[in-house]
Amino acid sequence: MYYIMYNLTEEIIHNDIDQVAHFLLQGWRLNGYTDHDQLAYSLLYECKYY
Repeated sequence: MYYIMYNLTEEIIHNDIDQVAHFLLQGWRLNGYTDHDQLAYSLLYECKYY
């Protein structure tokens, strides 16, 4: 599973749920998640430019 996360200055993709939980506690937001890597990068692009 790929998790697309963002904050005010950065966007990242994680595939480790423990890292996702850590970043959520630090104030990051979850933009989406998917099983497919190509869709994950598409969502990352969407997060960066919209």
